[in-house]
Amino acid sequence: MTRVAGRIARCPRCSEHPAAEGVGVTQLNRGLPGGWIDQRPRKAEKMKSSFLTRVFAVSLALCPLSALAETADEDLSILIAEAVKQNPSVESMRDRTRELGELADIANTWQDARFAVEYMNAPVNSFSIKNHPMSGVQFSLQQRLPSWGWTRAAREVAEHGVERSRHARAEAEVQLGRSVETLYWSLALSRQLRSVTEKHIGLTVELIRAVQVRYEVGKVGQNALLRLDVLRERLQDDLGDYERADRRFSAGLARVLSRDPNSNFETPTEVTALRPTGELADWIEEALRFRPELAAMQEEIKQREKAAKLSRIGVRPEVDVWVKYRLRVAESPVDDGTDFFSAGVSIPIPWGSAKRGLGGQAAELAARDGARSRLAAAIDEIEAELVDVEASWRRAADKAAAYRERLIPSAESALETTLSDFSVDKAEFSTLYEAQVDLLVLERSYLDATVETRIQRAIARAVTGLRDLGDPS
Repeated sequence: MTRVAGRIARCPRCSEHPAAEGVGVTQLNRGLPGGWIDQRPRKAEKMKSSFLTRVFAVSLALCPLSALAETADEDLSILIAEAVKQNPSVESMRDRTRELGELADIANTWQDARFAVEYMNAPVNSFSIKNHPMSGVQFSLQQRLPSWGWTRAAREVAEHGVERSRHARAEAEVQLGRSVETLYWSLALSRQLRSVTEKHIGLTVELIRAVQVRYEVGKVGQNALLRLDVLRERLQDDLGDYERADRRFSAGLARVLSRDPNSNFETPTEVTALRPTGELADWIEEALRFRPELAAMQEEIKQREKAAKLSRIGVRPEVDVWVKYRLRVAESPVDDGTDFFSAGVSIPIPWGSAKRGLGGQAAELAARDGARSRLAAAIDEIEAELVDVEASWRRAADKAAAYRERLIPSAESALETTLSDFSVDKAEFSTLYEAQVDLLVLERSYLDATVETRIQRAIARAVTGLRDLGDPS
């Protein structure tokens, strides 16, 4: 096998093809010391067939874009479940729901009754209750009765608060799942783009070898080798961007999963494109039924209405009732010391409470109207977002199918034909260069479109609140 810069450089992810490490154009001006190709052929014609065979073997072996990989939905579901369980924000909302539930259990509790014991009407000169007819020990029991309807209204307000919190937590879980899916597929895309780039670096090295043969026999100029080396260096530099993206998306996943920032995640090496299922009108209808955010807003509207009713009930006076029993020990010729009993009731005059109750009712009704407006705005936003998601998803699926079925095979055929023509001086180097770059661009675009279908599905799931969206394309 030929040796590149004194050794064979291997791709870090595959041992079947050489990468570009160690190749430099500067060796051209030094008489090829060490040699780009140590074992130079005696005749350039002998290199043509081996050159074409080697390049096309690399091109076809390194670009298995027609193979459709199994989806990673099961692993992704495990990550989403882990995020829902471990994420501190969701855990905080779960605790808040439990807190409101406990408060709802006591929302309609009456005030405590009051029991009193009184040593009363004792003369100041003796403090004895035996010598005065009004003296004695008095026992009293007092209770404040809530306004009629208050108990039920208070309970309903608290229960709607619990439901509102529960739906808000469900919405947070849905959006957390969207974040996990988006980060997961973005991470998978960065790794697949890195893999494709590494493969094209190896293909570029093969092209450099082939063009070197043509250069040695005077068929192409040195500029051809320089352009290929610039392409190789540019692709090599792109690997750094993909590595940075890998770290960024991995750190994002670790954050939502509450893992160590340096955690590593497995992603599929190949992804199949998904097509949306159902019609847009069905998506909108399902979103109106299942989206937790809308359910939370509806619960807020109900809660505000009940709170307004509760404020209106507050206008009604709260009645205090009591009973008293006085134990007497004094006796006289005109008083046999019989014990006293009394009962009473008091009703406040609602001068201030009426104003406070009506004001509170008006405030709650205004808050209800605001919640209705937010609900209408949220529905409009959901409808617009679903229109965009549906169009973006279908376009990405169509694009992935077109690239896989037509454009990439055509680009491979074009590169093959151009290589064949180049070997017999029927094609310019610039045409060969453009064919190679076109194939790289198409493969990257195919990966972008394929992963975009997954990301758009994640968005559609989050917007509709459903999980069963999307079929393999």
